[in-house]
Amino acid sequence: MTAGGRFVLDEAITAHLDEAARLHGALFASPWSRAALQDLLAVPGTAGAAVLDVEGEPRFAGFVLFRSLGDFAEILTVAVAPEQRRHGHGRRLMLHAMYKARSAGAERMLLEVQDGNLPAIRLYEALGMTAFDRRPNYYKADNGSHADAIMMQLIFED
Repeated sequence: MTAGGRFVLDEAITAHLDEAARLHGALFASPWSRAALQDLLAVPGTAGAAVLDVEGEPRFAGFVLFRSLGDFAEILTVAVAPEQRRHGHGRRLMLHAMYKARSAGAERMLLEVQDGNLPAIRLYEALGMTAFDRRPNYYKADNGSHADAIMMQLIFED
């Protein structure tokens, strides 16, 4: 675990899969179950981390799952609990994933973000990511509406 004030980054993501699945279910229209998260983590090159608020009773604040395969890495999902936002957790999780991917030999990192998710898009841009493509109607909401996915990438500099 890596400390940062009252928050810690825990790379032992498997210890937090129940909390991760609950958060994913609360935030995404097509959530991943605990079993789905566990299956993803069983794929070689896949890892993750959780952010915990350790002031008082430890509380789950968010998590990231990412995959590194040779010179390529991707963010599979990143989620921060609504009440824990604006504390830098998303940035911390992304920086961790980027560092681990780069250390594993990745030359670029990709992710998809829903068009209109401006806080996430701004974070990714602040981290040096740029949009390079769009997937029309990729995300489907419970009400039947659709939103595009914006494909973003970061080319790691030597």
